[in-house]
Amino acid sequence: MPKHYLWAIGEGIKTYRPGEIIVDRYQVQDDRIVLDTQPEKTPQMPEEIPGKIEPYLRLFPYRLHIPQVFGIISVTEKKGTRKIWLLEAGPINSNSGSLMPKIATAWKDATPMRQLNWLWQMAQLWQPLNVQKVASSLLNSENLRVEGQLVRLLELQADQKSLTLQHLGRFWQKWASNAHPAVEKFLKQLFHQMIAGEVYNADQLIVQLDRALELLGRSQIRKINIATATDTGPNRSNNEDACYPPSKTAISYPPSYKTVAIVCDGIGGQEGGEEASELAIKVLCQRLQNIPEDGDPLTITTKLEESAYAANDAIYERNDNEQRQGRQRMGTTLVMALAHLHELYITHVGDSRAYWITQTRCYQVTLDDDVATRQVRLGYSLYKDAVNQVASGALVQALGITASTSLHPTVQRFPIDEDSIFLICSDGLSDKNRVEQYWQTEILPLLEGKTNLATVRDRLIEIANATNGHDNVTVALVYYQVTDKGQITELSLPPVKVQHLKVEKSRKNSEFNSSDHQFFDNKPKNFPYDSEYKSGWFYLSGILILLVLGGILAYFLSPLVKGLTEPKKITQPLDVSSPKNNTFAANTKNPSQQINSIFSPSLSLDIGSFILISHGSHSRESLHEPIELLNNTTNKTVKGKVGDGSILQVTRKLNQSEENWLELQVCSTETPSNIDLEFSNFLLQPKDKGWIQQAKIESSSDVIILEKNSEKLDGCVED
Repeated sequence: MPKHYLWAIGEGIKTYRPGEIIVDRYQVQDDRIVLDTQPEKTPQMPEEIPGKIEPYLRLFPYRLHIPQVFGIISVTEKKGTRKIWLLEAGPINSNSGSLMPKIATAWKDATPMRQLNWLWQMAQLWQPLNVQKVASSLLNSENLRVEGQLVRLLELQADQKSLTLQHLGRFWQKWASNAHPAVEKFLKQLFHQMIAGEVYNADQLIVQLDRALELLGRSQIRKINIATATDTGPNRSNNEDACYPPSKTAISYPPSYKTVAIVCDGIGGQEGGEEASELAIKVLCQRLQNIPEDGDPLTITTKLEESAYAANDAIYERNDNEQRQGRQRMGTTLVMALAHLHELYITHVGDSRAYWITQTRCYQVTLDDDVATRQVRLGYSLYKDAVNQVASGALVQALGITASTSLHPTVQRFPIDEDSIFLICSDGLSDKNRVEQYWQTEILPLLEGKTNLATVRDRLIEIANATNGHDNVTVALVYYQVTDKGQITELSLPPVKVQHLKVEKSRKNSEFNSSDHQFFDNKPKNFPYDSEYKSGWFYLSGILILLVLGGILAYFLSPLVKGLTEPKKITQPLDVSSPKNNTFAANTKNPSQQINSIFSPSLSLDIGSFILISHGSHSRESLHEPIELLNNTTNKTVKGKVGDGSILQVTRKLNQSEENWLELQVCSTETPSNIDLEFSNFLLQPKDKGWIQQAKIESSSDVIILEKNSEKLDGCVED
C-alpha cells in the first residue's frame, strides 16, 4: 500500500529533525515531509479555521493543483501550544516520499504541448489565487512542481503586495530560452506582451494559450475508446442508474469523432429515479447534437451547460405535470465526459464522480454537490471534519429537483497530452473510496497494455457489488490514447496575431495552414476576449457564499428514497429572497444613497466591474422601463428584472454576431415598498445571473459604474 506522506507548514515543524516522531504518530522524513504512521485514524481537527488556512478551503475546487488541509498537530509546551498544519494530496511521491520535480527543472525536456499545457493550467489558477491574495504561490520556483502533465503547488503563500500578469510574465520569461523550438517564438512574444501590460487579464492569456494548444493538437493522432456498464446490484430489485452509450458497449472512435459518455444516478424512489435518469440521457443526447465539431471552448462549454439545463427542465416539468411533491419528486445526478480534439470536458451535477487515471496517480476531478463540500467551500471546516457531520452526504443540487435558475452545473476541461483514462461512475462504485483503493491493481494495467477496456469495466462492476453492494452501480471508461505524428519538430510556430474581435473557431483540418501562421505572427496590443469561464471565486460566491452569509445555516433534508438501506438525500435550497440573507442589503437601507460614486468615462465595463441601477427615485414611474436580464444571448428570453438600487457585477463578456454582451450577477438588491406585485414576481435576487447587451448598459441613464476601490462595496467584494 502507498504510504501516507504529508507536507507540514508552520514555524513549529522547524524544531524537528528527520527520524523524530511527533505526538506518537507523525515521523519526520526530510525537511517538512512527514509520514503518517496511523493513516487509518482521524487527524486532529482545529476548533477554528485561522485566516491563513481559509484560502485552502475557498480554493477547494482547485484541489487537482492545490493541496488540501489534512489536519493539525498541537504540541503543548511550557511556552504555549505549538501548531503544525498538515497538507495532503500534494506533489509528493506516495512510494518514495520525495518531492515531484520542479517545473523549472522539467521544463527543458517537456514536449511543446506539455509546456503550453503547464502554462495554461497556471493561467487558469491566476485569477482565483489572486482573489484569495495567494497568487505569489505561482511565482516561486520551489513551490511549483509537476506530476506528469499536471502542475501542483506545495502550499499557498500569502501575497505581500498586489500582483498583476506583469509579475507572472516576468517569472515565465526565465523559461523562454529553454522552450521547445516549436513554441519558443510564440512564448517569447506572449511573455513580452504580458510584461508590457498588453495582455493584462487571465482571460486574454487563456485564449492565446488555448489557440496555441489547438494548433499543436493537430500534430497528434488520437484514439478514443469507451466502455460502459450498469448493474442493479445484489441488494436492489430495480436499477435507477442509466448510462450512454448503452450498457455493455465497447466502442473505439477515430481521431476526429466527437465522443461522449454519460452516467446518471436516479433519485426519487422505485419508479421516479429510473425515469429521471433515462429522461436525462435522452435529452442530453438530443442536445449534444447541437455542439459543432469545430466549436471553440466557449461555445462547447456553453452548450454543455445548456444541455444540463435542458435535462433539468424536462425532469422538473414532468414532476410538475405529474403533481409529484416532496419525496415523490424525481431527479438524477449527472456526470458526462465529452472528448473533443485535444481536450476532454467533464459536466457534473450531484455526487456521481469523474476520476482521471494516469501513469502516476488517480485524481478525483469532480466535487460532490453535497453539504460536506459546501461547508468546505464556504471556509467553515476541513473536509475530513465536514464528512463526519450529520447529513454531510445530503445533496444540495441534482437535475430535476429545482428550476434551472437555481441549478449550477460544473463544466471542466482538460487538455490531454498523454494516454489517460477517465472513469465516470455512480456512487455504487465510488462509495467507501473503492476507486482510490483499486485503481492501481484494476485500471492502471490498461495504461500498461496488460488488459483491455471491457475487462476493466466488468471487473469494476464486480468490485462494487462485492465490496459495496448496497446500491446500483454504473461505470463508463473513456480511454484517451495520444500519439505524436512526428511532425512537430519540423514546425516553427511564429508569435500570435489575432485580427478580429471575435475568437476564431477551431478548424477540422489536421494540418497547419497559412492562416495558422498568421495567428502566431504578431498579436495586437489589446485583444478583447469573450470570457469563457465563470471566475472561480465569483462562481463560488454566486453559488454558495450568498446562500448562507448573514443567515442561520439550516438544512431541511428531504430524503429522496434511492434504495432500501442508504437513501440519497437532497437539501432544500436556502431562501435568499430576504434582505437578512444578504450581508450588503442588511447593512444598507439605500445603496444608491450610501455609495457616493460618480460616473466616469474612464471607467470601463470590464470583468469584475460593479454597476449601480439608480432611477433617481423609488417612484412607480421610474420603474416602467426596468433593466431586464436574459437567460442567454440566443433565444433572448427574459430571466428577470433588476430593481432600483441594485448592485451588479460583470462576470463574463461575449461578442456574438457583432453584438457585445455582458453577463451580470446580482450582488445586492433593494425592493421598494410601493412596487407593483406583478413586477416583484420577476425581480432577480442576489446570486442570480443574466445577459444584457453592453450597449443598453452603456446608453442607460439609470446605470452608474462604480469605482472598484470604493469602501462602500465591502458588502459585495470578498476579501
